[in-house]
Amino acid sequence: WYQRRVAALGLLIILLTGLLLVARYQFRINKQLTNSDLNYENGRYFGVLADIHMDQYQNDTHCRNGDDVEGEWVVHYPTPYGAKLCDSSSTLLNMTIREFKEIEDKTGPFEFILIIGDLVGHWIEGIEPSLESVNKVRNLVSSYFPSTPVYFALGNHDLTTVHYRIPEYVERWYSIISTSLFPGLHTTESQLLSATKTFNKHGFYKVEHSSSLWVVALNTNVFSNSMNATEEDIGAQFDWLNETLHQAENQKSVSVLLFGHIPPEIEFLDLARWDSNKNMTWKPDCVARFNDIVGRFSNIIKLSFFAHQHTDNWYVGKSPNGGYINHFLMPPVSPVSRGHPSFSVGVTNGGWDLLDLLYYHSPVEQLTRADQTPRYFYQYSFKEQNFHFNEKYSAINGALMDGLTKRIVDFEDGMETYTARLMNTYQFRYKPHVSAYEMYCVMTENTSEGLDACLKK
Repeated sequence: WYQRRVAALGLLIILLTGLLLVARYQFRINKQLTNSDLNYENGRYFGVLADIHMDQYQNDTHCRNGDDVEGEWVVHYPTPYGAKLCDSSSTLLNMTIREFKEIEDKTGPFEFILIIGDLVGHWIEGIEPSLESVNKVRNLVSSYFPSTPVYFALGNHDLTTVHYRIPEYVERWYSIISTSLFPGLHTTESQLLSATKTFNKHGFYKVEHSSSLWVVALNTNVFSNSMNATEEDIGAQFDWLNETLHQAENQKSVSVLLFGHIPPEIEFLDLARWDSNKNMTWKPDCVARFNDIVGRFSNIIKLSFFAHQHTDNWYVGKSPNGGYINHFLMPPVSPVSRGHPSFSVGVTNGGWDLLDLLYYHSPVEQLTRADQTPRYFYQYSFKEQNFHFNEKYSAINGALMDGLTKRIVDFEDGMETYTARLMNTYQFRYKPHVSAYEMYCVMTENTSEGLDACLKK
């Protein structure tokens, strides 16, 4: 009798604990965005989408798995909104852009939208299928944001080839994709001609968004350690970037937004199997050249974003000349890497200093629930999550990010908080089995020599 009562009590405790955890989780995911969350007086808001990976061939029961090297069709339980290990279905993308628009209804009109590469699904190959993916993304975004400038960068899956290859007909493809996407820049005819000239030849461009902000879109594919780019392609982009930033600096009152798909850093989740030069996302020489140029103009580069790694994170380092090199990695729409579909909203002050990044996600387990329609939920504010203070109008700059990164090492809860956020956001990704100091090295060193030296300390 006593043992039965103890067993019953134990079961009751387990049941109550489970109910409390479920209630806590429901409270977290059901937190709706309030006006106070977006109440930045005179703030300038912009939207960010990354790694959409549109797969127009996906249906309610089948998708092609990005982990399958042959790109074979795999069967999932019926799910019109998609599932983990799948790219974005038409239904998921529709829901995403609709919810994206609802955020803008709260903030007021976005200044612009960034699409940071990989519009096309993982296993879509050839010009016509790739263009179909691009056009589906374009048509949907423009239907909700008909007059908002939409700036895009090319990702490694936006080249009509599957396996990190730049095709021989790449200039023809650049011309085709610019015809599709450049009307969405909503810029002047002279700027459109200038942007088209560099993009149709090399895949990069610059737009003067306003008299105080230039948007610089890189084609980071040519810098990739896995791509077959020529020195002509690489050199042309670095020469252009250096000249463009020099021109912006000479304007005295111009700030720069710099973005591209593949980031100039080490694959941070691959640190456990680090081998010099083998886990570099860019060619080593390209990283060094980038650091030199960006470091010299760090005073005017107010905003810098990359994607590709299907997670949100940041990098902050210093160039040989002492300038900060810092950027944000932006989270993906596609749940193909086991993470939650996500998008972000940034806010700046009048001088284009970054004030905050607000993150939203749609819990991937809800995509497959037959009893409810999935939604996107406000997840966290970068500033409140990482700095634990409410100085809303202080800029997030290189010095502030440097201090934040050091906290991962210096404070006992630094790494724990950092890892907990990653696992909460990307619960289906593997946990990085590295120490706090090793993670610090990855987030502050983007050359193989620098990382090797840091890890030896």
